Amino acid sequence: MEENKDNVDGLIKKLIYQGIGIAAMTKEKLEQAVSDLIHSNKISAEEGKKIVDDFSQNVDSKAKDTEKKIRDIVNETISKFRPATKSEVEDLKKRIEALEKMIASLD
Repeated sequence: MEENKDNVDGLIKKLIYQGIGIAAMTKEKLEQAVSDLIHSNKISAEEGKKIVDDFSQNVDSKAKDTEKKIRDIVNETISKFRPATKSEVEDLKKRIEALEKMIASLD
């Protein structure tokens, strides 16, 4: 069960990092667009900085919210399923072996 949780955590992290990568690319494009607007005197440097800062804060907030939602969904899903423990699997193997021996002795 712990191994499954580690795998799920790894998947969640990958998804979040991918989202962060997309946000970083978007931020770079936004910064370039804002820079162009500043150079063409359509907005001031202060306005441009505020736009980029607001965007960054919004992305950070959304990333945290999304991570929490994903974790909640995954944890809820995992809690609905209980994989067999190693001990239970071993017990089942022993029962199968015993049944195989019984069947073999019938032949």
